[in-house]
Amino acid sequence: MATPDEPGAILMLVDENRTFIDANDHTFLVIHKTASGGSAQNIATFFANDPNKASTHYIVGQDGVIVQAVLEKDGAAGNCCVEDGYASFLTQYNPLHVGGGGTTNLNTMSVSIEHVDPTSDNSTPLTDAQKAASFRLIQHICERHNIPKRRATNDGLGGIIGHNDIDPINRARCPGNYPWQELWTYLQGGTTTMGIPTGWHDDGATLTAPNGVHVVHGFRDYVLAHNWDPRNIPVGAEFGTAQLEASNISLGPGTQQLFEWSMLGWTQSRGVIFEYVGRELAFARNQVQEKAALVKQLQADLAKATTPAIQGIDPVKIKAFLQTAAFKAADLETFITSSGL
Repeated sequence: MATPDEPGAILMLVDENRTFIDANDHTFLVIHKTASGGSAQNIATFFANDPNKASTHYIVGQDGVIVQAVLEKDGAAGNCCVEDGYASFLTQYNPLHVGGGGTTNLNTMSVSIEHVDPTSDNSTPLTDAQKAASFRLIQHICERHNIPKRRATNDGLGGIIGHNDIDPINRARCPGNYPWQELWTYLQGGTTTMGIPTGWHDDGATLTAPNGVHVVHGFRDYVLAHNWDPRNIPVGAEFGTAQLEASNISLGPGTQQLFEWSMLGWTQSRGVIFEYVGRELAFARNQVQEKAALVKQLQADLAKATTPAIQGIDPVKIKAFLQTAAFKAADLETFITSSGL
């Protein structure tokens, strides 16, 4: 059974007949945007059923969720043929050309990443969660396949490009509004988009708060990407729970980490989410009040049930009955023992 190439990615693979199996040399990493709304899962479902068999390897949702639709070892069908005006660094590969010519299918030379953008001209900036997920994914892909962490040049070594480098006419606005300069800074070890809270420490994989508690994986990325207040320290490590929010059972199970003023949750379908502390507290208080009232009523009912004057019970008769029952039980035990049963 296939597993995602990117840790934490949701696997929603298209059928193999929509891919170029075992035919990817990973020369380029190509950035795309969807020019349509929905979730990363919605886009993956579209790829699975698109009559034109278009696809990319990954889709990054605005909520930071990463879905993998094609394995990295295979070519995805999103970058086939160049148009007039394509980037000069592609010339040496003699790429297939719209309208004829060329021999190289760029789908067999690239890993592609879609980013959900609800506007038709791809003008929406990446959300903080989407940006953090995108930058991290790009870094990991480059490291897995030795793709240069920079824009491609004419040196023949490959690199990171936009879909518009391949199709400058029909895809002139793909990826549109993408934070290229921030990406280059991040890939070179900068922290332009990743703000470490004052007094905290980050080693590139683990974020440690001043109280020594660790924040890792997607929760780390969320904190670094959201201008986190350094006083909002974690009160404990991340943990698994069968129900993330008592007030919203639709969230279901996941992992959670509690902080002084907030809590973060993660689910397989939604990725990292900022949870509603106030709503959870209000729900919990209401539950406590309801249970307190129920306990009080049960105590009152119990008091009535044990009051002889109300129930017409004679305590003397009850005591005599219990004594008789005890004697009979003792006699029965003696009988059983003596008869070897």
